Amino acid sequence: MKKLIPIALVVAITAVFAVQATANEWSLYGSARVATFYTSEDVGFELGRRGSGPPFQFFTVDNRNAANQNTVKDLQWNLQTNSHIGGIVKGDKLEANFEFGVTSDGSGGDVTSRYLYATWKFAEGWGLKVGKDDTPILFGLSNQVFDNDSNLWRLGNAWGGRQAQIAVQGELGPGMLKVALIDQTTNTLNTPNGVVEKLLPKLEASYQYYFTDAMSAHAFSGYQTYDVKYPGAFGLGTDDFSVDSWVLGAGANLNFGSFYVKPQVSYYQNGAAADWLGSVYLPFSKSGLVDEFNSSFGTDLQLVGSDGVIDAKNLMAMLALGFKPTESLGFEAGVGYVGYETDSYQGVSIKNNYLEYYLQAVFTLAKGVYIIPEVGYRDYGKAKIDTPFYIIVPDVDLGSLFYAGAKWQIDF
Repeated sequence: MKKLIPIALVVAITAVFAVQATANEWSLYGSARVATFYTSEDVGFELGRRGSGPPFQFFTVDNRNAANQNTVKDLQWNLQTNSHIGGIVKGDKLEANFEFGVTSDGSGGDVTSRYLYATWKFAEGWGLKVGKDDTPILFGLSNQVFDNDSNLWRLGNAWGGRQAQIAVQGELGPGMLKVALIDQTTNTLNTPNGVVEKLLPKLEASYQYYFTDAMSAHAFSGYQTYDVKYPGAFGLGTDDFSVDSWVLGAGANLNFGSFYVKPQVSYYQNGAAADWLGSVYLPFSKSGLVDEFNSSFGTDLQLVGSDGVIDAKNLMAMLALGFKPTESLGFEAGVGYVGYETDSYQGVSIKNNYLEYYLQAVFTLAKGVYIIPEVGYRDYGKAKIDTPFYIIVPDVDLGSLFYAGAKWQIDF
């Protein structure tokens, strides 16, 4: 009799899982995408560090290639890295999504997870999400296809990424509220030998207000902090400082019949340190700035005060305009902007303005079959370095990029 008890338990547990499995609805999906683009890049100059090590965005390095060309032309003909296959699971109190993509361009590559999360609906219209998903500040407004469907991410359209998180989301009034505690993605500062300590997760929140099914506006914010333990002068003690990052933003998705307008604007302090922006917009430490500036320009600036962080500030904005006269044809034009400015230390600071433009047509040949030709231009801007009156540093031309081609996509 005792031997029958564990057997009965196993049968009962198996039956429970079987019932749960049949109660959930599973559906698979996929998308194959190939990019075919011609590019012509004026490589300009790179703001980076001389020699090896991580890039420091404040010092000029001649970035002409080995053939001594000012313009580099290339052809992209590759499987996009966001080609994917995935599945959706739906149940009475459960929703889940898993999606896997290819990590490298070309005809193949390694497989990586794009999404892997589950949501428990603990109350009407509310859910607890656990796993890897888009963060709350991410609203896909642009449909730009170049550069693996870059969608103006970090180039006008706010980007939180797909990150591990514990989130709560639900209906609040006529809109949707999302709050998430997210895995930190700290970027390296100009702090040689520095050690990063993170004790709190990144926090993001957003609210999307629906005027109608075709009209909505949204607001979002985020905050992250971590400490850097940095060795003191002559190896005596440490010079520790905190890196605080935050973002505030707002946007809208406005549809007027066959036309749509999608604007967004966001403001950041040390946004790159929290991975909301590209690493070219990182802040820097006072000692790192002084050391690199003296090395690059032969100056003799001296570190004054504690080894703190020089904050980097960014204003980012975008606008997408679209027109879809028929189900098989659509058009979209977009522009993205990133402004950059740092605090001044001993008279040294930096400013830059980045602009991106694109124009596309969307041809729908059949359900799930698309050809999207697109042309675009990236102006990396000119870095303006404000310096003490006795140091002369010219503006630094960071180059530009022109592209033209198409994305080919079949969803299945």
